[in-house]
Amino acid sequence: MPLLLYIENTYLSKSSYGKETGHTATSQSSSKLPRDNQSAQYHQSITMGNSATADYIVIGGGLTGCLIASRLSQSPQKPKVILLEAGSDPSGNAAVSGFLAGLSLLGGEFDYNHASEPVANTANRVHNFNLGKGLGGGSILNYGGWLRADAADYDAWAKIVGDDRWSHDGLRPWFRKTEHFHDDDADADEHGFEGPMHVTSVSAAESGARKYPLREPVGQAWSELGIVPNLQKRDGSITGLTEMWENARHGMRQPSNVVYPLDDVQVHTNTVVRKVTFTDGTADGVELEDGSKIAARKEVVICAGAYGTPQVLMRSGVGPTSILTEHGIPIVHDAPEVGRNLHDHFAIYLAFRLRDPSRGYALGSPAWQDPAMFKGLAWDWVVSSPLPEEISEKHNIEAREQSRNLYEVITLYLAPGIPGIPLDGTHIATSTMLLLPTSRGRVSIRSSSANDPPRIEPNYLDTPLDRDTLLHATRQTLRLILATRSMGYIVESETPPSGEGLDGLEPLTADSSNDAIEDRIRRTGMQHHHSGGTAAMGKVVDVEGRVMGVKGLRCADASILPIPLGGHPQATLYPMAEQLASMIIENA
Repeated sequence: MPLLLYIENTYLSKSSYGKETGHTATSQSSSKLPRDNQSAQYHQSITMGNSATADYIVIGGGLTGCLIASRLSQSPQKPKVILLEAGSDPSGNAAVSGFLAGLSLLGGEFDYNHASEPVANTANRVHNFNLGKGLGGGSILNYGGWLRADAADYDAWAKIVGDDRWSHDGLRPWFRKTEHFHDDDADADEHGFEGPMHVTSVSAAESGARKYPLREPVGQAWSELGIVPNLQKRDGSITGLTEMWENARHGMRQPSNVVYPLDDVQVHTNTVVRKVTFTDGTADGVELEDGSKIAARKEVVICAGAYGTPQVLMRSGVGPTSILTEHGIPIVHDAPEVGRNLHDHFAIYLAFRLRDPSRGYALGSPAWQDPAMFKGLAWDWVVSSPLPEEISEKHNIEAREQSRNLYEVITLYLAPGIPGIPLDGTHIATSTMLLLPTSRGRVSIRSSSANDPPRIEPNYLDTPLDRDTLLHATRQTLRLILATRSMGYIVESETPPSGEGLDGLEPLTADSSNDAIEDRIRRTGMQHHHSGGTAAMGKVVDVEGRVMGVKGLRCADASILPIPLGGHPQATLYPMAEQLASMIIENA
């Protein structure tokens, strides 16, 4: 099939297992032309050799940056808002619209694709990070999964920072404001029906036509393992067997720069910010990499993401004194926690060979002819689960915390990005992921230049709890696919990935030794690109995103998440940004 050849040729060659490819931004600026109802076009026409002025400057036109800029521009005061994005406008790229075609964007012009330092706990491998570089940011690269964290995760966030506005109940109004939920009969206390982001379950998508052939066997296999269905996610619980929800409309992607209108925002793409400028400890504008300056009458809001935001802060003189001094950056405020507390959902992908591929169980089979099957990633069930009591007690997890979901398993009816595994209908795959990792890494700068990539030390699998959790979760996944009655007659075996640095891997079974499973995790595990924490609330910013120790500066992206959260981040980040935008407007 042409689609499969397209994906294989453009995506698998750029897998996250592979080698580093880097991209740096340019410092050309551009302004906005009128937009139609589905796309925004931005073209180079404005130069900022002379100083410009705005009420608010938003750094980073990604998922939260577009929302913040849009909401500020729509506020009653009608302030002047300038949005600065280092990447370009992706609206003219057809691959941005679809999820499967969007796989081709990974490693390309709309992806920073930063590389980490070698990670000792993952066989000294270098990990690459797919990070959106362009208007829409990560919302033009992600797979569209819309999964909130568990209510207990949000409540833990609120407890840590001492503010119930970040609890599950506190965020509930913002969940509703964000969503246009597909089921009119759903709980109106939990879901919104008039928000900008269309949210649909996989089984309801395409008028119910997008139901994958293994949906029932996989659901039954989970039942054999004692996992209870929780399709309604009552009271914000995600424990058990739930269905994947997606933020898609008619099977197409909903990038933040399209969903949140930027008509009243002055947008500059291909514009790299060197630093925030200060006068007497108050942020008063930004300096671009080309030396141009823009003044801010009210605030500067950094939305550059978990890797970009700490870089901007450090280049601006807000960060650890030792790092600022090393790179000759004048100190505005010593903030030792900037760049620390990096966390991500570390995961392992496994591929499984089907006994009879002709039955049409996976993408790539000639039996897949219905266009509805291609209107998103081929997935449906999601399981989130706590650890067994004996593992929790081994790690001295308090009894009241033992019900927290520490891992997630997703079944995929294709194997995207697993080296050596073809997309020809012969394999399905699984993603087994840590939800609440206890390991922490850090992000730093390599110089004072905005064109240099960050120094990233992820420090994955650094704690015994993380290792034991992922080991248990991986064994559960192997049991699900290989040792249940419902799936055992469908799947033949696990197929190890193959390629550079992957010699000697043997197929895993449900009875594989702990050492064999842990070795596979260390040699092939990878992050889920759900990073956060590097400008943490309570340590770098206050409960309204204001950078502590200075004035007129906020952060409003995943960097402020003080702890890891379950689910997939965009379903949290949009409501979080809605609340932060409201706080900024109220304080104007």
